[in-house]
This record gives sequence, structure tokens and C-alpha cells, in this order.
Amino acid sequence: MKSSKSRETGNLSDTMMILGYGGTLPFIFLSLLMAEAVIFGAGLQSAAIFGLYAPNLFVSYSAIILSFLSGTLWDRDGSAPEDLKGNMILLVSNLLALTAWIALILALFSSLMTLLAVSLLIAGYTTMLLFERPLRLVYFRYWKLRLHLSAIVVAAHCLVMILLIQDS
Repeated sequence: MKSSKSRETGNLSDTMMILGYGGTLPFIFLSLLMAEAVIFGAGLQSAAIFGLYAPNLFVSYSAIILSFLSGTLWDRDGSAPEDLKGNMILLVSNLLALTAWIALILALFSSLMTLLAVSLLIAGYTTMLLFERPLRLVYFRYWKLRLHLSAIVVAAHCLVMILLIQDS
């Protein structure tokens, strides 16, 4: 028998919530590290962890998370791969994963390309949200969690974009 807490969350487990919000911590930490470097330090070029450039770490983490999310679309609703809905889900999933990969490559070239990479990642997260909901791929409680997590992630990306523009 399910507990009242399980029914209340619509089958969202505590683990899912902890992992979801925990997954936003690198976005928050890295964007704040970059903000501190721009505001109080020697600029964005000085933002690093163990000698690794913070904007590249941010983009690489974001690309991995977007790829992971795109993979969750596979067989989400049980549609047969042969039907239109199933094919569309697979195509969007692959497009999002490729977008993340392109963003990862772009960030290696220059600050301007890193800015483009961050923009592509924002577009990827937004596309994921806009695609999931109308297809009824998520139930309400999970959708609410996804909205909260995505808002945090997109806000961190916007901060990084501002910092990249300000530092250039």
C-alpha cells in the first residue's frame, strides 16, 4: 500500500527530488564562481577549478545534463516507434543530444563561441520543456519539479551569458 506522501507527490520519490535539486548545484556553484571572478576578481578568465576554466566546466556539465534529459524521452510514453508520435519523440531526443554535443564543441573555441554554446543549451532546455508537456509525457508533480529545476538551470545560464558579455 502506498503511503499518503507517495500519493501526494504523484509517485515522485525522495531520491528523484534529491537528485533533481542536487543536479542544479553545479550550475549554481559554477555561475556564482564566475560572477565572483567578474565582480571581485581579475575577470572571467580567472574563474577556474583545479586549473579548469569555469565556463567550459559549466558548458560541459550542462551538455551532459541536457543529453541525459533527452535520453529520458526514449520510450517515455510507450508509443510504438513506428507511429508519428513515437518517431517525433525519438527525433527530438536525438536533436537535443546533438545540440548539447555541438555546444560542447563550440565552447572550446572562444568566449564568443561559449556565449553561443550557452544560448544553444538554453534553447535545448526550453525545447525539452515545450516538447514534453503537450505530449503528456509527464504527470503533474513531475512537471512541477521539472519547471522548478529548469527555471534554476536557465537562470544560471542567463547569468553566465551576462557574465560572458560583460567580460568580453
